[in-house]
Amino acid sequence: MSRSARFSAALLVELAVLLGGPMQIAHADEDALVRVLSEEASVHTGPGFSFRTVYVATRGEVFPVIERATRAHWFRVRLPDGTSGWVLGDQVFPLDVDTAEAHRGPSLWGRISNAVFSPSPLLEGRFGLSFSAGILGGDSAFIFRPAILFEPHISIEGFLGETVGNQVDVVYFGAGPNVFMFPTSPVTPFLSAAGGGAWGRPKADQFAIPHTTYAMVNVGGGLLIALKKRVTLRGDARHYVVFDPNHTQRIREFTGALSIVF
Repeated sequence: MSRSARFSAALLVELAVLLGGPMQIAHADEDALVRVLSEEASVHTGPGFSFRTVYVATRGEVFPVIERATRAHWFRVRLPDGTSGWVLGDQVFPLDVDTAEAHRGPSLWGRISNAVFSPSPLLEGRFGLSFSAGILGGDSAFIFRPAILFEPHISIEGFLGETVGNQVDVVYFGAGPNVFMFPTSPVTPFLSAAGGGAWGRPKADQFAIPHTTYAMVNVGGGLLIALKKRVTLRGDARHYVVFDPNHTQRIREFTGALSIVF
């Protein structure tokens, strides 16, 4: 082979490396995904079964790969709530670039949803605490709501709150069920009902108004919204009926809350 022919061959090799090789490698790194093959796959805090389980994936779920363990066959993947964990390579199937494009799936709305929302806390939680603030009967209200979850779709919730009025502060208390319509969804509507009482406490300068306790029921519902970083928002709209010895009083509640489900 002549010198000019050898030079031309070397130049073609250099061009192939510069134009083809690095771009394909970078693209593969950016699109590395794994799909769960087993019925369930535990995701751990580290590359080993001795580490704590932080997520249980089901068959067909696809996760972006952050890195691979230098020992054994483990992948570190990004979870739906933005955190990460390690899954055993025998339980997943690595997707190449072309296959990843076919399974990339979610639409623009799906990507926004994955970036904003986290899995519903109702699936794993057993207790809940909500701290609500808003309007009840036209007055400012603050309500504390502890709850016990018997199933992802039902809970028994107590409440204790107070409204601040010009002449009388009213303390509301009681308990009742909440029914969650779609407990697996990060945005979960729910229906609620409760019974209890309302205790009127006059201001210090209102001597003519007595301390009185009335029976009370309420019905309504709202939304539970699970966001990233384990932040859960809640909104309630309820209709109250307070039973006075001489008449009944109807009032409405509109409150928003921060909730904790654990």
